[in-house]
Amino acid sequence: MAQPRDSPDSTASSAEPLLRAVDLTRHFRLGGLFSKHSLHAVDDLNLNIREREIVALVGESGSGKSTVARLLARIYKPTRGEIYYRGRSLRSLRSRKDQLWYRGEVALVLQDPFSSLHPVFHVSHGVTRNLALHRAELKRNERRREAERVCETVGLSPKMLSRFPYEMSGGERQRIGFAQALAVAPKLILADEPVSMLDVSIRIGILNMMAGLRDREGVSLLYITHDLASARYVADRVVVMYAGHLVEEGPTETVLSSPKHPYTQLLLSAVAEPSEKDAEIAADSGEPPRVIDPTEGCRFRWRCPHAIEKCAQVTPRPTPIGEAQVACHVAVAEAQRASNPASIS
Repeated sequence: MAQPRDSPDSTASSAEPLLRAVDLTRHFRLGGLFSKHSLHAVDDLNLNIREREIVALVGESGSGKSTVARLLARIYKPTRGEIYYRGRSLRSLRSRKDQLWYRGEVALVLQDPFSSLHPVFHVSHGVTRNLALHRAELKRNERRREAERVCETVGLSPKMLSRFPYEMSGGERQRIGFAQALAVAPKLILADEPVSMLDVSIRIGILNMMAGLRDREGVSLLYITHDLASARYVADRVVVMYAGHLVEEGPTETVLSSPKHPYTQLLLSAVAEPSEKDAEIAADSGEPPRVIDPTEGCRFRWRCPHAIEKCAQVTPRPTPIGEAQVACHVAVAEAQRASNPASIS
């Protein structure tokens, strides 16, 4: 296993998360140059990822999950907010040396494995290219050995390096995508829907591989998915997003065994056995989220069977309920009543 590279001028304390996003926001302008309309892809997201941790970022399509990955990978610039890696603001990474350092620490694995592989080169091309760019201290024969090592780490034979992408299955191409990411010796991998295009029979192998990277290589992962079952299988913590907002976050079993936010309950009802308890929310498809010039208030209120007047007036912020953080006026009020029944008149 490669030794982690040190950050230039790094002063992060041991208590600092590996990566920390504070009020992370990204808006996209719509229309022409003078248009005042904007799409709010992500608003005021606070997210921590610790070392050797898998965090699942879940939600429906359009909830802002992939935008978060691209913000953390520095493909998009935040509209506002800060991202800290090892205690250092990404805004301070201006030199080419610093930018290469960050890209070597934080790698992105895309949803479509074929898009990250050059169709006219052997799959070894992407792996060795990353090694040459980010680990220049390795000699040519050492790069070849390291390419074979990372290939074996993701569960493939080194012979796969001599194949073309079209000669491989979808699962094998996705593993090569992880091998390309591992070649730079990252401490964090941003995996954007890495199993959504794979057969169900292949997904479990990729999920086991991801858990193995955490346990054996010491790599943290942000696992972006709409599949709660896979999130429960592999993640240490779950972050639920809806319409660009964080609505619930906490340890996996806490969130998925006893969800507090109605949206999390809706997601679980889609995969759980039908029951009367689930029917009220599951049967209400409601309106699509309004993320173009949204007004104040909870963005889930049009689909929520428990919405109250305050939900249309005040945007809920994540509030502690036990081990979880929940952005719901009704859930927070119920938790407060349960913890202090004497206050009920």
